[in-house]
Amino acid sequence: MKISLGRNMNSLRTTKTLVLAMLVSTVLLATACYNTTTGRVDVGGSINFELPVFSQTGSHAINMYTEMHYQPSYRIQEGPRILPPEGSVPVTGGEVFPSSLDEFQTLSVPPKFAVNYDDNSAWHTYQVNCLVCHGEGLDGKGPITTLIGADGALAYDRGPFPADLLADPTKNATNGELFGFISGGGRQGLAVRLRGKDSTSPMPEFSKMLSEEERWALVQFLRSRIGE
Repeated sequence: MKISLGRNMNSLRTTKTLVLAMLVSTVLLATACYNTTTGRVDVGGSINFELPVFSQTGSHAINMYTEMHYQPSYRIQEGPRILPPEGSVPVTGGEVFPSSLDEFQTLSVPPKFAVNYDDNSAWHTYQVNCLVCHGEGLDGKGPITTLIGADGALAYDRGPFPADLLADPTKNATNGELFGFISGGGRQGLAVRLRGKDSTSPMPEFSKMLSEEERWALVQFLRSRIGE
């Protein structure tokens, strides 16, 4: 036990020494003059040493950037969307996806989700995932519809506007259809997916982004706002 403790103390002292050396080196380099061709470092005229360099091309043969804006990235709602691998199953278990719109029409809110429905939680889910397109008032006039494209025109002038969720097509849809539209990327996205093709709908397939319970909560949220 004593031997182990002694080794641990030695290791701790070694670590502290290394950290102190790194801090001193950092301070020295911050106030030093570094020759990028020879590697010579002069600190105040009295301290001189050499650091490694790329002898043929100088120290900047490889540019390494730490700033996030230099890294390739995708903005919110910008394609291509990074989705789970095809056929992957979440840890909560797989979900049986109907193969036709007729099957969706007959679906109803599962009792286990109905009894646990929380309107505040559903509103938050809507705010995060739906409001940007469908708007705070569910009228299809979300912030994204006001974006201006590079040509100076409204970005949505070149594509379909988000659906007005207060209109009759949404009101007259069954709960199962609403669940299908949310899961499959809107009416257009679901119709294409059910034909086994890739969707070009601007609406994401939320079956790959939200849990089954979250999507049924959105159905109940919509129904509480738009009526039967």
